[in-house]
Amino acid sequence: MKKLLLASTALVLSAGLAHAQAVRITGEGRMGIQYDSTAPFGGSRVRQENRLTLNFNVSVEADHGLTFGAWSRARMQVAGQGTAQQGVFSGSRVWVEASGFRLTFGNQDGAFRQAGTAMGYAGGCGVGYEGGQQCGDSVGLLGVTQGQNSTGSDNEPMVGLSYTMGSTRFALSHARGGATELGIRSTFDAFTVAVGYTNGGAGANSYAVSGRYNGGSWGVGAIVARIASATTNYAISGNVDLGGGSLYGYIGRVATQNAYGLNYGYGLGGGGTLHVGAERVGAVTTASVGVVFNF
Repeated sequence: MKKLLLASTALVLSAGLAHAQAVRITGEGRMGIQYDSTAPFGGSRVRQENRLTLNFNVSVEADHGLTFGAWSRARMQVAGQGTAQQGVFSGSRVWVEASGFRLTFGNQDGAFRQAGTAMGYAGGCGVGYEGGQQCGDSVGLLGVTQGQNSTGSDNEPMVGLSYTMGSTRFALSHARGGATELGIRSTFDAFTVAVGYTNGGAGANSYAVSGRYNGGSWGVGAIVARIASATTNYAISGNVDLGGGSLYGYIGRVATQNAYGLNYGYGLGGGGTLHVGAERVGAVTTASVGVVFNF
């Protein structure tokens, strides 16, 4: 009887361990000083900022070549100048994947941000330790494309379908009562090209064409976007290894305003990077210095 009890206990513990191994926690920590010429930080142009992000990733292999997964995020950060830390969980997403196809329900980036640009996040956000205060290099795409909600529930039910074959990725997404998006990205040797489209949820069509060349220690990229069938924006960017770090810069035109930015990132080891960056879009200047580490 004791042997049977011990064996049963071992089986239960083994099953629990197997499920525990399917849960993976990743994240990001950051801290720095931010500047904004419009003085949005409680009337101040400068603020101290820090954030901790924890991503909870679950993946389970089923029969018939199926893989099931889920994701949610916890974020703790300073809400504003002189305010206390606040923490919140995001909405979740769940997916099933087989043979390169993935079907996802829930809180997620739309097809445009997943596969519709050749570089960066929504085509840019490469200035600053925080991933861009203005993101002028994303040429206005942040304002018209679907994005996941990292600071609360996702009240817009979304479904996404993607297919990856080698270095080519196709994505299609739709939010009930909202936008439908399409993105295609492919890499040929050192060249990456992409096209993206969204109807903006209200018939305000936006699309972009972008390309990037990766020269190893250097690279160049360009993106052109037509926003809401009204404004054509563009950005030309480049990066080069310099002094043990990487220098990134861009120039462009966003909503009839000139835009440009410069950032230098220096690797500190252990996943940590020190960033110093600044950008100007129209009459607004932002800058920051800070450290970010990933785990």
